[in-house]
Amino acid sequence: MIRPDSAGICYGDETPADRDTFGVLWARMRQAPGEGRPDFPSMHPMRQRQVQAERLCQVCGETASHTREGWLFLMNHDGSDIYEGAKTTKPPVCLRCAALATRHCPHLTDPVGVRSRRPKLWGVFGTIYTPTPTACLRPHHDHHLPYGDRALNWFLASQLVVELKRCTIVDLDTEFKAINP
Repeated sequence: MIRPDSAGICYGDETPADRDTFGVLWARMRQAPGEGRPDFPSMHPMRQRQVQAERLCQVCGETASHTREGWLFLMNHDGSDIYEGAKTTKPPVCLRCAALATRHCPHLTDPVGVRSRRPKLWGVFGTIYTPTPTACLRPHHDHHLPYGDRALNWFLASQLVVELKRCTIVDLDTEFKAINP
């Protein structure tokens, strides 16, 4: 709904847990770990936000792989070998889960391992709403907005975005030898 001051969106029964430390409103989703079927293309908003912010493995929730070269992120090869400054909603992974994901994840069609020494919170991914002349809200899905953007008052976040800084591309087969010598 539109906030009483008409300066953005809110929940009618909003609590402090509905917004992050930057004041961005987050999508609500029922939390029932272990119930239902996995929806691999999407990640639960609160789980994604937690593992991304705390550098936990997006698969198992344990500490993600971290070496002197940085945190391990799996990316699809995009034809470039430059990932410096790349923005991603996919949290880092541990080596065991990276080995499984590169073999079984249908979304990793051409996986590349990128280690980032300085993954930086950049912003959010989700839906921006615009008010209509009749005081309804029109959604515009799948947008990335950086923290600090004035449009964030009209934004419903579903994923935390990090920018990869100080990146190194790594040989995943060599990395996996550390867990299976």
